[in-house]
Amino acid sequence: LQVIDINCMAQPFPPPSDTSSKVELSISCSNLKNLDYFSKSDPVVFVYTRGQAGWVKLGRTEVIDNNLNPKFSTTFRLEYRFEEIQNFQFAVYDVDDKHHVEDLSKQQLLGTMECTLAEVMAAGEHLTKSLRLQGNPAGKITIQAEEVQDSKFIVHFELSATKLEKKDFFGKSDPYIEIAKAQEGGAFTVVYRSQHIMKTLSPRWPAFQLEIQKLCSGDWERTLQFSVWDWNKSGNNELIGICSASPKDICPERGGQIFNLDLTNPSHKGKKKSTGVLVFTSVRATPVYSFVDYIRGGCQISLITAVDFTASNGHPSQPSSLHYTSPYQENEYVLAIRSVASVLAPYDSDQMIPAFGFGAQLPPDWEVSHCFPLNFNYQNPEVSGVQGILDAYQYTLHNVKLHGPTNFSSFLDRTMQYASVQNTQQSQSYCILLVITDGEITDMADTVDRIVTASKLPLSIVIVGVGGADFKNMEILDADDTPLRSRNGQTMARDIVQFVPFRELMRKAGPNGCVAKETLAEIPGQLMAFMKSNNIKPNPPVLRRSETTVYSGQPGQGPAPYPSGPQGPAPYPSGPQG
Repeated sequence: LQVIDINCMAQPFPPPSDTSSKVELSISCSNLKNLDYFSKSDPVVFVYTRGQAGWVKLGRTEVIDNNLNPKFSTTFRLEYRFEEIQNFQFAVYDVDDKHHVEDLSKQQLLGTMECTLAEVMAAGEHLTKSLRLQGNPAGKITIQAEEVQDSKFIVHFELSATKLEKKDFFGKSDPYIEIAKAQEGGAFTVVYRSQHIMKTLSPRWPAFQLEIQKLCSGDWERTLQFSVWDWNKSGNNELIGICSASPKDICPERGGQIFNLDLTNPSHKGKKKSTGVLVFTSVRATPVYSFVDYIRGGCQISLITAVDFTASNGHPSQPSSLHYTSPYQENEYVLAIRSVASVLAPYDSDQMIPAFGFGAQLPPDWEVSHCFPLNFNYQNPEVSGVQGILDAYQYTLHNVKLHGPTNFSSFLDRTMQYASVQNTQQSQSYCILLVITDGEITDMADTVDRIVTASKLPLSIVIVGVGGADFKNMEILDADDTPLRSRNGQTMARDIVQFVPFRELMRKAGPNGCVAKETLAEIPGQLMAFMKSNNIKPNPPVLRRSETTVYSGQPGQGPAPYPSGPQGPAPYPSGPQG
């Protein structure tokens, strides 16, 4: 289950106007092509919008196994502007490699459809169009739009069932539950689908939660349909029974007094017979807080940076090097620091940013270090603002030898020390680690162990991949589909890593807008997930200092007082940098 809000933090669209409103898009498909020999296709939908430099990915749905008529529970929220042409593309793929869903070269295209948001809004209840594959029809896709009402509640569910009808001839049923909300035209849109539980007629599904907008569009009296199904590996799932109720009926905070409902199957002819009982073990509504609530309430955001100085970047004196400094064009490291850190830095109240490097040989003994301060001040590795990071990066580049290997665990240990400051209701803080690297990690197991441990801390990790190396391990660390597990069997408490391939995003839509949006979109949700898991609520808004701090990353701040003397050429093994 997922709601993708594409208007988070840095965004490729202008601010909402008086003629705009926020809408939520739901997606379903029908009659998709079957590309699997021994089962059905496993569809996923990628959603794109047209930017100034071409199509920009907004996100994707979940993958649904063995289904040619999928109804996706992932929805997309965006601003609808009457006065603008907003172009969208929906690309449906059959997923062959579920460990690398984002790598479309490993998946098979089922078809695409393009439309404007105005078409969707003007279509009435929904817009249905043909998918096209090489110019030929390839099934149908339906887009449904509904205006989002301002609402700040989450509804928490614990559901179970008893006395379910047996569907499997040689065993018990494998039940899962779907929740769908009624639309104005009478149709129902799926908003939640659980995992199935094997071989039981009395399932107790894992607890879950839904935003009130997603559950019922903010309307507490809207009809919800609860459907219990028997899962089959073939994809031919069988309905066990359905029942209906409104959120108000089942939520005690709203006066609800319904605690269980009989399930019935409409396909059963004659007198309606109970096919089981759905039990609302617990349904409760709690207020939901936003990222802005925490920031306005005084939550301190601390930015930390780590830069890759391994030899795989190439010798900085060579134009082919990712660290090459040209008088005409900034290298990818500088572009990444400037474009991403400039968005994060304003949230760092004191503008003092710990900046580290890894993978270099350091003077005077030229031993390899996997975590060293860019200003070479081990007592105080902080620099002032984005320009301070850039100055320290250039200083380091002229005073170290690039080496290797690419180890993450050492600077992750240091970052976890910063993030280990105790969070309380009165004192709230959160760290964001920005890692810029050119290639594959060589201490993957150690890195996974650190990330699993760090997932319990107030920390998000943004990894920006520069250059054109193979970033498969980075996608694994991203853990959007498969949570990381440490070597001792512990599963990460929450997703804290976001990986973005910098060069690919630059090619699609330019560095500033697209990179910032892709790298930062998950941070608000990650911060709120941590605060919620620790039962920390936003404090009332505080009055911050009025002094202006330079954070734009533009030249003019002056060099930092580095302890090892003035900047000079680096003593590289093959000679000083020219």
